[in-house]
Amino acid sequence: LEIPAAISQAILAFSVNEKKINKKYLIYYLNYLEGFVDYFSSGTTQANLSRDKVEKFTVLLPALEEQQKIANFLDEKTSQIDLIIEKTKQSIKELKKYKESLITEAVTKGLNSNVEMKDSEIEWVGSIPKHWEVNYLNQFFREHKKKNIGLFEKNLLSLSYGKIVQKDINTKDGLLPANFGGYNIIKNGDIVLRLTDLQNDKKSLRVGLATQRGIITSAYVTLRKVNEVISEYMYYYLHSFDICKGFYGLGSGVRQSLNYDGLKKLKIINPPLSEQREICEYLNKKTNQIDTLIKKKEKLLNKMENYKSSYIYEYVTGKKEVM
Repeated sequence: LEIPAAISQAILAFSVNEKKINKKYLIYYLNYLEGFVDYFSSGTTQANLSRDKVEKFTVLLPALEEQQKIANFLDEKTSQIDLIIEKTKQSIKELKKYKESLITEAVTKGLNSNVEMKDSEIEWVGSIPKHWEVNYLNQFFREHKKKNIGLFEKNLLSLSYGKIVQKDINTKDGLLPANFGGYNIIKNGDIVLRLTDLQNDKKSLRVGLATQRGIITSAYVTLRKVNEVISEYMYYYLHSFDICKGFYGLGSGVRQSLNYDGLKKLKIINPPLSEQREICEYLNKKTNQIDTLIKKKEKLLNKMENYKSSYIYEYVTGKKEVM
């Protein structure tokens, strides 16, 4: 703490005997101890550290002069690593932003920049190719409801960060029902939307495309096509609508929720099927390339964060000596 301040009672503050301990050295040492928080903590629903436990932490204390040398050395080294970490995080952020803009541009403008355009009369879309149509969602999709009665289907699926992923049906983690009879059976090509708590729409990733048969919570809205349309194209379109905060404000009630009846008159763009297919092939290729690059950068990020932690560990525990 560098200025006088009032803090929450949930935060433990303590002063340091500066004749024995260098503050910066202690901060680095506590940073090292952070890896053992789970070991020291207690509590069933929320892990907590008590003041008594913190006071019993053992701290390795070299001579004050050496503490200062270690702190200065780690300041220099960790600042170099932090710079790489920050640049990598910024690069990942820019790649994700580029990916979203690429999807939105392709699904609303097409792949031919020379085509004649017209006003779509959809605010977030703007102009679209003149030969594209504008329709309502319910002209191509209906809500699909088929409960897992008899528990025949056991492939548990979940909508996570815009992807429909498999989950272990026998897991003890998370909030799961006593049985899955009330879950909805979905199949490849279905579009799943999480349309609850729209007022808390901080990070929009509410739309997923099913690539396999399985069961998913009936709290989500499942769309199944009933007319000629490429489901994957419509997934990309609704994903872009989501990113533009399109669902925000459409809901009703205290928790701002939306159901199929409130969604069925949503205006959608309908390019010719051949163009829908071309757009999907283009986006699949480009987004896979971007995702691969993001994963490489996330791997580097993890490596640098581990590198920083190991640096702190080695010098505050005396494994290495500052020359």
